Amino acid sequence: MLERVSALASATPYVSAVLNIAERPGFTLTQVAGLGADFDSKLSAVVGALPAAVSRAQINDGRTIFRIGPAQFWIVGPESDDVPARLAGQCAVTPLTSSRVRIAIEGAPAREVLAMLAPVDFAASVFTPGAVALTGIHHTPVTIHCTGENGFDVYVMRTFARDVWDAITDAGLRFADTR
Repeated sequence: MLERVSALASATPYVSAVLNIAERPGFTLTQVAGLGADFDSKLSAVVGALPAAVSRAQINDGRTIFRIGPAQFWIVGPESDDVPARLAGQCAVTPLTSSRVRIAIEGAPAREVLAMLAPVDFAASVFTPGAVALTGIHHTPVTIHCTGENGFDVYVMRTFARDVWDAITDAGLRFADTR
């Protein structure tokens, strides 16, 4: 039987006194889209409350729902999530789990590290917890989710995961421990 191997299997987590960068595995990622007037209500009946605006996230029962377009959502759930099967036939369901890697960046300098890499205003007053940005790091499309005051998840296509990982960890080197 084939086993899923992360594109970052050989990457060593970056840990300093103020910054942690590591892969965050163990998730499902499903894109859903619909065109009917009742799409949002059908979706919310299955996953709960939806984010009110594009580029916002909503957390419900262990799932994070990103509104990435007017009638388009990403649903991030646990590895054993049954949401894709429950939505089949009600909307367009595209599994993205195998095509993405999730990189977690946490610590006081996380905003500064990301600001060196992506054209987004990461100021705490602007990019607040729950904010989502579809942007790029070194010409590679990424989705960045603010998970907390100084916490972020970066979703990147697995083909480019190592390049984005290297860019993020290189940017974080200035925060290395100086013992």
